[in-house]
Amino acid sequence: MKLRVDGLEACDRLGDATPGAGGELGLLREINERAKRLETQLAAIKAETAMARTETIEQFAAVDVEIAAIRREINAHLTAPAGDDEDYIPTQIADEFASVRAEIAQEFNALRSELLDLSIKLDRLLKKDYM
Repeated sequence: MKLRVDGLEACDRLGDATPGAGGELGLLREINERAKRLETQLAAIKAETAMARTETIEQFAAVDVEIAAIRREINAHLTAPAGDDEDYIPTQIADEFASVRAEIAQEFNALRSELLDLSIKLDRLLKKDYM
């Protein structure tokens, strides 16, 4: 196939138009035009891909900068001296844990009370059955 295309291209360059070869030369020209269009499209796609890659790299760099800023801010809050500052994170965390512990203790006490009531009722029912 390659030899045939090369032969047709050579005939086209030399201007040798043999009878019956007009269709082949037209086909060859169409193939060349399509190949050139595809090369142009491929170059455009490569350029768009390069731009998209550059934009993606820039966006990742911006995210890295944001993450670094957040880490600095958190470290600043964590290492700040304890005081009356309401933004001091360990104090906020301790307050949250204290309230959660109090809620859990309250729920546990309510559950224990219900279990005690149920055990008393169960003992009464069992006593009635045996008497």
